Amino acid sequence: MSQSMQKALKTAYEAEKEGMRSYMKFAKDTSVISGKDMFIQLALDEIDHMEMIEKFMEKALAGEMFTPVNVPPARISKFMPKISDASRKKTEKSSVSDETALKIALAHEEKARNFYKDEAEKTNDAELKAFFMKLSDVEQKHHDIIQAELDFMAQDGFWFDAMEFSLEK
Repeated sequence: MSQSMQKALKTAYEAEKEGMRSYMKFAKDTSVISGKDMFIQLALDEIDHMEMIEKFMEKALAGEMFTPVNVPPARISKFMPKISDASRKKTEKSSVSDETALKIALAHEEKARNFYKDEAEKTNDAELKAFFMKLSDVEQKHHDIIQAELDFMAQDGFWFDAMEFSLEK
């Protein structure tokens, strides 16, 4: 594995660690129980990513053949409701700091997704490319969940890109 790919994996590991710390802080600071749960699940996903990156690096640095990577779907995606089953009930009121935390988390997920996509494009190693693309996909799911929470908080009539109500019908 090249020096640049080693550096990319180390950068990815540190970014996941920082994401985990941020999500735990947001979970501690947020006033909405569902928000706390979401941030805790995101932090647990970041820990999973750190472990996968660490294992990938260990095998690669030891010159061992790495078995295909199975990046599990994000734990939090289990909580993503199907549109037809989604409750439209209003939940606890969130504070401005909760919205700010979500916006910071959204930016973190965008940055992580783009980092993994860029690194996948840079490498010729098929296993490493697949690893980075799977991580990019998981970060996209995180992004979608956080965006849905922000949309719900805004009460703009859309939730998970579906219109909650129509004044036309």
